[in-house]
Parts: sequence; structure tokens; C-alpha cells
Amino acid sequence: MNLNSPSLLLERNAEQFQGKVLFANPEDRYPQMLANAAQVSAWCQSHSVFESLQQAGMGAESLHFGATWDDSKGTEFDHVIIYQPKAKELLDYLLAATLPLLNKGGQVWLVGDNKSGVKSSMKRLQGPLEDVGKFDSAKHCLLYSGYKQAPAKPFVFEEWITTWQQEVAGQTLTLCSIPGVFGHGKLDKGTALLLEQLQQHRFMSDVAKARLLDFGCGDGIISLWLHQQTGAHIHALDDSALALKATELTFAANECHDALTLIASNGLAQVKGRFNYVITNPPFHTGVSTDYSIAERFFINVKQHLTLNGELFVVANDFLRYPPLMDAALSKHTVLTKARGFAVYHARQKKN
Repeated sequence: MNLNSPSLLLERNAEQFQGKVLFANPEDRYPQMLANAAQVSAWCQSHSVFESLQQAGMGAESLHFGATWDDSKGTEFDHVIIYQPKAKELLDYLLAATLPLLNKGGQVWLVGDNKSGVKSSMKRLQGPLEDVGKFDSAKHCLLYSGYKQAPAKPFVFEEWITTWQQEVAGQTLTLCSIPGVFGHGKLDKGTALLLEQLQQHRFMSDVAKARLLDFGCGDGIISLWLHQQTGAHIHALDDSALALKATELTFAANECHDALTLIASNGLAQVKGRFNYVITNPPFHTGVSTDYSIAERFFINVKQHLTLNGELFVVANDFLRYPPLMDAALSKHTVLTKARGFAVYHARQKKN
């Protein structure tokens, strides 16, 4: 069973984790491995990790996928183990959500790759915890620990919701977001460019009855814009429980919750049926190095979920080599625009 570097660092300190252990934001199957020596629960924000732990044999009574922890699956933990998230605000959120679940004298452990920003995160532990310090380091990773000695402030989810008004591509939207969601609290430039192009698109005449999929929904801005523009029911997909919750909140804030179907999925694995339109600001185009195999799988698989003459709209950083991948899957593509460092691509499922 392959573990990433942070999990390998945890594994070599496994004797420290005795009693009841809660993993927050796990990244692989290490929680199930530790379950042989401790009473382990795992709170997953990633559906792919959730599925992996299910497949490894972790039971529903100790495994949860959601924006918040399900208290019915455990409280009064002796240890909380947090994997350093990309967004620092999400670390604050995870701490606030898990500290009330930790016994007095219990330990919080923070682990992460040096490139994840974990080095600067120790100060975020020092406010709510005591005796915070580096416990171990190896494989270019750091492990910090600290003790809970004072009662924690009760976690109130609503206090972490950011709500704002956004004008974009002829629509005024009320958007909701929570820490860890892509574009948290602001309009992404690529998304704005995509919506501006969609505003100019001649949708089919019966678009209100069309099937639309927003792949990688984030805070729901694309999904909500599509619904308000077309009147259609929207399927919104993301691997992140936080993003799915934000999209749900966004639709609720605009009083159109019935127009939304949420899909928790890593890629298109959980998608059923075909769609007239698939629209995406895909979640696999950031970072110093890009894994094109992820994009390639998406373009190949999306072909199986487009109706005949169904259309795909993609916005991405303009330096990414997506055009040949789209051509390989859908025969050809069109560049609708290039601006602000982004490109908007269009492709169509042709009749055989």
C-alpha cells in the first residue's frame, strides 16, 4: 500500500498515536493502517480519499465525507491529526472544527510536505495550543505537535461562510464560500472569462430542458450563472466536500436549491448519463508541474458523457497543452478567446 511522504513520517511515529484518533483532511489510506493499533476515525474532504478508505475496509461508523464532522461518529478524541492543506484558511477551519472534539490534554498533530507551507503553520497552532513545536522531520516533511489545555470555543459552521454579491457576464449573483474552496471569496479571472464567452453563446432553443454539467463546481458560480441564464437544472460535480457544500449554500442563497443536483466524484466516475453541455474550469491545471494524464483521462471520459452534438467548454491557463488532448478525444476544438493568461476552448461531440 503506497503512502505519501507525510504519511510515511506519521507511520514512523505511530507509537505516539494511542487511544482515540481523528484524522482531518487525510490524503491516503494511512488512517486504515493505523486502525490496527488505535481507535481511528477519518473526516475526509476529498471524495477520492473517502472512497479509497472505504475500499481499504474502513467502516461507515468511523468514516465521514463532508464539510463538517459528524459528531455521531465520535467525540472526545485523544489525538487529532491534520494534513497541511494548500489553503492556510482551511487549516484554521480544521483546527476550529476539531479542537472541541479533543480531550483536555489531548494532542494536535500537523504534518505536511515542506512545499505545502507547513513550515509557517506552527504559529497557527500556538494560539489555541500549548507546548507547540517540531516533533520530527524526514523525507522533506515536518511533523508538529501541541497540547490542548484550555476549553475550545464551540465550532459554529455559519461563522465560516463568506457571502458576497458578484456581477459577472450580465448576471448579479449571491455567492457563498467556505475556506478551502477554489477562488474562496473572490472571482477567478479564468471563470470570469469563461462566463463572458458563454454569455455570447447561442444555446439551443430548448436549453431549459437540456442537461448541463459543471465539472469542478467550486463555490457554484458557474452553476448558478448557467441556471440563471438558461433556466435549466444544473448538475454540479466536485471531489471536495467543501466545494459541494459551498455550491449548495450558493443555490440556497439565491432561492433556487431545487434546480441543483450535487455529484461527489473524483473525475467523472460517479456521473450517470449524457449531457448537452459540459462546462468546466478544471481543477487539474495549477502548480509548477502539471499532470497531463489527469486532463487526458477527463477529455477521453467526457466523450462518453456528451450527447450527440453535445458541447464542451473549457477554460484553462493558456500555456497548457490541452488542445491536442481535446482533438484526440473529440476530433477538433475551437479557441473562443485568449486573454488575461487564459484560453477558452470549445469542442463538440460529432455524430459518427
